[in-house]
Amino acid sequence: MIDNGQVKNQSALAKLIGISRVRVTQILNLLKLDSRIIQKVEKLGDPLKGRIITERRLRLYINNSLKE
Repeated sequence: MIDNGQVKNQSALAKLIGISRVRVTQILNLLKLDSRIIQKVEKLGDPLKGRIITERRLRLYINNSLKE
């Protein structure tokens, strides 16, 4: 939406969809992850008991996976 001009910037996008600008930045930064990390996360499936995967929890899996 930012790239095609629907919204001017991340702040405008955040306001439009009702989340914080910081959250928009966090989500957009996921798009910049190294492809190896994305593949490792995809291979995880859903290893957690709940449906919510937090960034803190993912860090543990990513750090351990990249060491392998």
